[in-house]
Amino acid sequence: MVVAEFIAEAYAESSQLMPKRAEDRAVMRLFIELCGSTFSYFPLLRAEEDKDFDIALKTLKEGLVNTDAFLKHSHPDGPFLLGDKFTLAECTVAPFVQRCCTILPAFTGKNKSSRKPVDPLDLCDELGLIRLRKWIEAVNSRPSVKASEVSTNGMIESTTRMLERFAAMKK
Repeated sequence: MVVAEFIAEAYAESSQLMPKRAEDRAVMRLFIELCGSTFSYFPLLRAEEDKDFDIALKTLKEGLVNTDAFLKHSHPDGPFLLGDKFTLAECTVAPFVQRCCTILPAFTGKNKSSRKPVDPLDLCDELGLIRLRKWIEAVNSRPSVKASEVSTNGMIESTTRMLERFAAMKK
């Protein structure tokens, strides 16, 4: 985060990633700190027991609800954290949002027949998280985010390899 802020500030003339107002910079940093880990999907992927899966899903849902509340409080209309301004907050969290929206639907609900697939956008609908859904869609459709995106196949292949390594470490 320190390096990303340095780059954004060093090139502030050609970039609007760092908000000009101190209050907005504080909101941006707080969002990254409080909401950045919301999109961590590995606890769901690594849950072997249904109980562990349910706990991880509950944690994900709570994080989504809290992120939605933060976004509503920060800027009710969005689409981004600070309205129509794409900031360093979105830059920092975008890779995790992309992966969460791709990996969870691809890997959940397949190995254990009693588990339903998990899709963050479906969870937003289920939980009535309209502001968060709008934010996720805005972040994932942003041209700069799409240009830096790892392909779906690439994400799935690298996640498969990582899960295989985790499984091998248990043996």
